[in-house]
Amino acid sequence: MQFIEVLESGGIAEVVLNRPKVNAMSQAVLREMADVFRRLAEDDAVRGVLVRGAGKCLSAGLDLREVASLDRERLAGFLDDFDAAFGAAFRFPKPFAAVVHGHALAGGAVLAMCADYIALGDGDHKFGLPELVVGIPFPRVAFEIVRAACPTRAFRRLVFGADSHSPAEVFEMGVGDALSKEPLEDARRWLATACSRPAAAFRFVKASQRREAWERIAAAPPEEREAFVEALLSAKQALEAPLAG
Repeated sequence: MQFIEVLESGGIAEVVLNRPKVNAMSQAVLREMADVFRRLAEDDAVRGVLVRGAGKCLSAGLDLREVASLDRERLAGFLDDFDAAFGAAFRFPKPFAAVVHGHALAGGAVLAMCADYIALGDGDHKFGLPELVVGIPFPRVAFEIVRAACPTRAFRRLVFGADSHSPAEVFEMGVGDALSKEPLEDARRWLATACSRPAAAFRFVKASQRREAWERIAAAPPEEREAFVEALLSAKQALEAPLAG
């Protein structure tokens, strides 16, 4: 694969986003994400997954320059790939840990929230959901992932506040499972424990915990998707602004 590396050892697959400089999620990255999560879900030799980013960033979210270049038809296709990638991550049936060792913004934060265990690195990087700042609504799959991962007050603060926060602030809100200088080691320890337990029981409980969110995703009406595409088309100027200069 071009932008995602998969390093397998001892039944654990480390999925590494590697698209310099900030691991922005282009359509190609989204397609690779969907393929990786589906393949690892079906691979009996893989007991669990850890997601991290190459370099100093988990991901700064979608490639806004690419999104801004798309017409209506291609934008709908991009959204299909977004839904497939994040749907596969959210429904991944095995233990799944995310390492937030650098910036995790927008889609990067949503990817972390797909995990069963979020290891936050204690540093000066930022975690946030700035979509509303540039007029981007949340696709249904992202909205439900964030709602499932956040206490109510944290959800309101992250989504409607649309600010970026330090890992310590996010952890104080109740988002994340560990805050330390060694998030990768935290995530690996958690996975070792989770993967040592009976897999069938974990799958059952995880599916039960996420069932209502997935049912809401599946029940989203077609007009909601059309409204989302319209909102993106109307926000093209704002999409380009963060990357201008």
